[in-house]
Amino acid sequence: MISAEETIAGLQDALSSRRRVGSSVELCGAAAVVVLTVMLWLTEDDLPTTTQLGFGAIVAVGLLTIARALRALRRRGSLFARDRVIAGWIATAVAVLLASALALAGHGLLGLPLTLAAAGFLLVT
Repeated sequence: MISAEETIAGLQDALSSRRRVGSSVELCGAAAVVVLTVMLWLTEDDLPTTTQLGFGAIVAVGLLTIARALRALRRRGSLFARDRVIAGWIATAVAVLLASALALAGHGLLGLPLTLAAAGFLLVT
């Protein structure tokens, strides 16, 4: 069991320079992906619906990544267990979205059951 003093010390704990650099690189990379995807999306004419959905998913994941990196940099503290669980949920949801998109795009017979299993796992956890 963690004592109250250790919890308060953890709240005041500064983010290490290694983690700060990693979050900064993550922020810059996600911002670049979002900007380039939006620019490509806006400049292309007559894109198919599936491509537009794919671009929208890329932008949504990029914005979530930007929000997480900004939160880590602003809080200046390490992530607690609840934050890691939420990050795991986001990662699982993105994986299910990606698997669904790939299964539907390829019309694969094996991809759809795996996607449904992953979605079921997401609902259970």
